[in-house]
Amino acid sequence: MGVRGGGMGLIAWVCSLVFLLSASANAEQYELTESEVMDVAKFNTADVALFGIKIGDSEAKVKSNLIKIKIPGVKVEVQDVFVMLYDKRSPSNAMAGVRLMDGKVDYIFITQRFAHLAAGVFRLVLRGDGIEETRKLLGKEEFTEDSTTFTRLNYKGGTMVILFSGRDITVEFNAGV
Repeated sequence: MGVRGGGMGLIAWVCSLVFLLSASANAEQYELTESEVMDVAKFNTADVALFGIKIGDSEAKVKSNLIKIKIPGVKVEVQDVFVMLYDKRSPSNAMAGVRLMDGKVDYIFITQRFAHLAAGVFRLVLRGDGIEETRKLLGKEEFTEDSTTFTRLNYKGGTMVILFSGRDITVEFNAGV
């Protein structure tokens, strides 16, 4: 039983590994400005891109994709570790951005001001009316953080967060812990 039971355990472990790898291989890249993906299960946080920039990309790629090129209607500013994107029509608050830590992108965010550029499910989330509508679009969150000033809905192990602060909605993607 010992050798045969161990062999069956190894087979079960290999089968589950193949299943997990094939699930992540089936994930689609999600370009926030182009992809019409409506199901959050079809992409991983690491596959989310803002004008071609994904979590883990280098500072050099951020410079070439966001800072050096001109994106129509978008003003780009570097503020400490953040590269912030503003709508040129009303540049009072950032509409999106990335954070660089140790030379790599570890955080991407978009706000309601980005809704006119967003595609797919996040356009609907950013234009939505609140928490319940977001839950209808994305499903039940894994966990919630509530305070008197904000509510955070955490998805994908906390690597995708929908933040409600008053009337403002922010979608955050991060590398996790």
